[in-house]
Amino acid sequence: MIDDPYPERWQDLQSGVRRLFRNVGLAADVEVDLETPRGSVNVDVLAVDRRSLDQIRYIVECKNWNSSVPQSIVHSFTTVMHETGANIGFIISKYGLQSGAEQYTQNTNIVGLTYLELQQRYFEAWWRRYFCPRVGDAADRVLQYTEEFNRRRDEAYANLPDEKKKVFDRLRAQYIVHSWTLSMFNLETVSPHLNTGSLLDVPSDLDSFKREVLSLISPGVEWHCSNFRGLLDLILRFLNDVEEEFNELFGGYIFDIEPISGVGPDGPPVDGSFR
Repeated sequence: MIDDPYPERWQDLQSGVRRLFRNVGLAADVEVDLETPRGSVNVDVLAVDRRSLDQIRYIVECKNWNSSVPQSIVHSFTTVMHETGANIGFIISKYGLQSGAEQYTQNTNIVGLTYLELQQRYFEAWWRRYFCPRVGDAADRVLQYTEEFNRRRDEAYANLPDEKKKVFDRLRAQYIVHSWTLSMFNLETVSPHLNTGSLLDVPSDLDSFKREVLSLISPGVEWHCSNFRGLLDLILRFLNDVEEEFNELFGGYIFDIEPISGVGPDGPPVDGSFR
């Protein structure tokens, strides 16, 4: 799925949950102290949907145990949920809840999930809000070099020596399909009503996506990875390397696009910390 569903350390599970929530647009942090009527309580992950009208709050208990979670943990977590006024509670673990614990959560605002199930629950949101925009943004930078009409590029190209023009022409022919097609991953961000066919359909699994989509976009390129985050890293690295090939010809990036300020690598504003 998105990440390794079986992290080795509990800290990795906590940070993975935080990163997932941030990727889908929530403000999230780990090891947060919250005040309750009985004093301060520390929660593994706190996330807030600041775009929601009621500032929906999520509290997550992470148990990276090699056994399922017993009912006693759910009882304690119920108290934390009640006293902190959280809207939704997740107990995330390797192997889920014991049957009694699972039954106890019925008709409550507490959900017990494995880390894999949490990723499956939010995969579509992660795909549309994080994967596609990041790929599209990176491809857009390359597309400005390869698209048919671009005034700034054409002016810079006219000033290149003949040998560099030949290199540019070769690179443009080599990467025009890659940049144009991968930039389409941004189309739904620009207008969610655009019909992009099957390109941006939420993939059912990694191997099918590599075989049925990426093989058409980038024939001959091997994408060796075991999850979608690894694939995203490979695609971004590929596009960055292509961009650098063009940048070297012109002595740097010629389009002067400023990065969006206040946005961290995980997606949400960097001031989204609760500390």
